[in-house]
Amino acid sequence: MSLKYAILGFLSHQPMTGYELKKAFDRSIRHFWPANQSQIYRTLADLTGDGLVDMEVIEREERLDMKVYHVTPAGREELVRWLSTPLPIQDYREPFLIQVYFGNQIPDEKLIAVLEHERNELEGLLALYKSLYGRYQQQLKSQPDSRALFLSVSTLEYGIASNQAALEWLKSLIERVQSGEYRLKDF
Repeated sequence: MSLKYAILGFLSHQPMTGYELKKAFDRSIRHFWPANQSQIYRTLADLTGDGLVDMEVIEREERLDMKVYHVTPAGREELVRWLSTPLPIQDYREPFLIQVYFGNQIPDEKLIAVLEHERNELEGLLALYKSLYGRYQQQLKSQPDSRALFLSVSTLEYGIASNQAALEWLKSLIERVQSGEYRLKDF
């Protein structure tokens, strides 16, 4: 559902091809909303069918025709409506937590290997997010009044904060499993 609104958001900035939309996802919101090419094209077809997006075919002699998508006034209206509507809490699904929950069915060394793998993945993501954040901080210094840049970079703040919290929890869990002290944390 949100993919539809992400596409409308990108197209509200400028018309794009499906390929350009995929690049826009990968450059900007992939850290919290990845999309593959087929999902994008399927959603573009739905948006076109719903009258929220228009498609312009640009003929090219030596290459395939290019399809450029434009948001319609109805599409802009729908995007603004959705952006202005508070969302209900979403169900949270995390396959890794299923592994933790049922981890008592494997020996500690195998469980620790799974936990350490997750820790390494989170550390890699955190490093990437911090690197991106540093680049955007520099842009924001040169554009201090850019509300759009500020809000887009704030999504990286969320990614950094949530990954730091997950890493803290994970490191503590690894220590407790390794020590054999199955005690809960105090909150």
